[in-house]
Amino acid sequence: MNLEGIYETIAKIGHLTCTTLKDATMYSRIIGFCGSDNDGIYFLTMTVKPFYRQLKANPQVSLCGIYPSARKEGKNKVGQPYTRPGFFLRITGEAREITQDEVHEKAASGSELHKYALEDIERYPAMRLFCIFKGKGELYDYDFEMENRDHKLLRERFAFGGETFNTSGARIDPAKCIACGECFEVCSFKAIEPGDVYRVRNERCDECGSCILACPHEAIDLPMTL
Repeated sequence: MNLEGIYETIAKIGHLTCTTLKDATMYSRIIGFCGSDNDGIYFLTMTVKPFYRQLKANPQVSLCGIYPSARKEGKNKVGQPYTRPGFFLRITGEAREITQDEVHEKAASGSELHKYALEDIERYPAMRLFCIFKGKGELYDYDFEMENRDHKLLRERFAFGGETFNTSGARIDPAKCIACGECFEVCSFKAIEPGDVYRVRNERCDECGSCILACPHEAIDLPMTL
């Protein structure tokens, strides 16, 4: 997923939580985003806000949002809470303040995003534009009741601005796997692919741990952090 696709996904959600770290304490708030370009994803805040001061002291941010809703809606056919199909997005990245000169320069070159920022700065002189210029994340597309496809998950990890990421999912060690099929039997996400050596389809794996607990030969490793 490229930056344009990431921003389109953010725009569909509407607003995301944004968490910053000050000393050893995390602070979260809901923020909106005003656009993207080849340099990153943009948002606005004000110099008088704690959010601004936290960003200047530590530019690391964590974003998360869900679509269409996290609300449970009754029960499914086996009596568990029903969740309609949707997705959530999470991003870990680094933000920087865009200087006023940069805003003016890009606005003069025709950027509607930066023209909008200038208009907001004129209305609110304390307003400043920030750009998440590098980061990594994941789009977690879920359909737990398999209403629209024959499996529950589609996960897509991505990175931009020079960052890299680890693939999702548990990992089967081919040197230890004896193809007994125990992992296949317990996986409700249809993420195990049989063969002479079994493998995990990482884009379908929920990392629930059922296969790890079922494997009699300890052939399945824990998933890696994003």
